[in-house]
Amino acid sequence: MLDTIDRIAADYLKPAAIHAAEEGVFQLSLWEALGDVGLTTAMLPDSAGGLALGLHEVCDMLSRCAYHAMPIPIAETALAIALVSASNPQWTGPLADALIDTYSKEQHRLVLSASLQKEELMALRVGWAGQAQALVLVDEQGTVSWCDRPRQAWQVVAARRNLAGEPREDVRIHAEHISTRSHGMGLHHRFEQMGALVRAAQINGAIERTLQLSIQYANERKQFGRAIGKFQAVQHMLAVLASHAAASQAAYQAALDAIAGHGWGEHAAWSVAIAKARASEAGGLCADLAHQVHGAMGFTREHSLHRFTRRLYAWRDEFGNEAYWQSRVGAWTLELGAEALWDHLVRQ
Repeated sequence: MLDTIDRIAADYLKPAAIHAAEEGVFQLSLWEALGDVGLTTAMLPDSAGGLALGLHEVCDMLSRCAYHAMPIPIAETALAIALVSASNPQWTGPLADALIDTYSKEQHRLVLSASLQKEELMALRVGWAGQAQALVLVDEQGTVSWCDRPRQAWQVVAARRNLAGEPREDVRIHAEHISTRSHGMGLHHRFEQMGALVRAAQINGAIERTLQLSIQYANERKQFGRAIGKFQAVQHMLAVLASHAAASQAAYQAALDAIAGHGWGEHAAWSVAIAKARASEAGGLCADLAHQVHGAMGFTREHSLHRFTRRLYAWRDEFGNEAYWQSRVGAWTLELGAEALWDHLVRQ
C-alpha cells in the first residue's frame, strides 16, 4: 500500500500540480488515482466495495500521504467513514445505507465530516466543504446527521485556508434538508479523539519527511570547505529534531496499541491525548529546527521544505493543540489521585 502511495505521488505531484493546489485548485486527478486503488474508501467494509482496512493500516496510509504533502482531504474522508462506523459498527441503518449508496453511485465522491454547533446550526473550519458531495455531522449530544449537497443542505458562509493552504470553510446547515440522523452516547468525544489521532498520524508523516530533507541538505550543502552536517552545531540541531520525531512516533504508536488492545475506552482517551500533545509539540519544534538547518534556502518557494513545515504548523492546532490535550491529561491525572496514578500508568 505504501509503495502504491509513493508511486501515485511521483506520478501526480508534479510542480504544476503543486502550484495549482497552492492556488486553491482541487487536485481531482490525484483524488481519482487514489480512489481507483481503493484508498479513499479504504475503511468501508468488503460488502460495500471497500478494503476493510483496520485503524492501524488506515493511519499508516494517512501518514504516508502526509509524507508526500498530498493536497487532498483523504484524512477528512476517513474520519467521515469512521464516524458512520462508530455510530453503527454493524454497518446497518440509515446512515450506513446513505454512505454506501453515495459511493455505489460514484466511487470518487467526496464525503467529509465536521463538528456541528447545534444552536447556531454552524460547522466551523470544515476542510474542503466547497468540494464535498455530502457531510457527516456530529453535535455535542452525539447526534450524527447526513447532509447531501444535491438537497442544498448547507451553504459556505466563509471560505478560509489554513497555513498549509488547505481549505477551511465555515458552513451553515439547513436543518430542514438533513435527511438522516442517528444518535450514540459519546460520539462527539469519539470524533474528537479520532480527529486528534488522524492529525497525529499526519504530523508524524510530515515530520519524517522534514527530518529526511534536513539530513539530506546538511550533507549536500558545503560551507568553509565541508558539508555543514560536519559542524557540531548543525549535528546538534539534527539530533534534537530526530529526538522529537522519535518521541512523537513512540507516543503515536502507543495510542494505536492502546486502541487495538482496549478499544475506544479510557485507555484510548488517555493515549490519544498524549499522542496528539506530543505530536503537536514536536511538529512546531521540528519545523523550527528544519528551517534553522536549511537557512534562507528553506524559506524559498522553490524549495520543498515549506510544503511540510506549513502543514506541521497548521495541523498542530487542529483537533486540539498541545496545550489543550496536556490540560486534559492533567485534569484526568488529578481525578485519578496520587494512589491510582501509578497503577494507571503501568496498565497503559
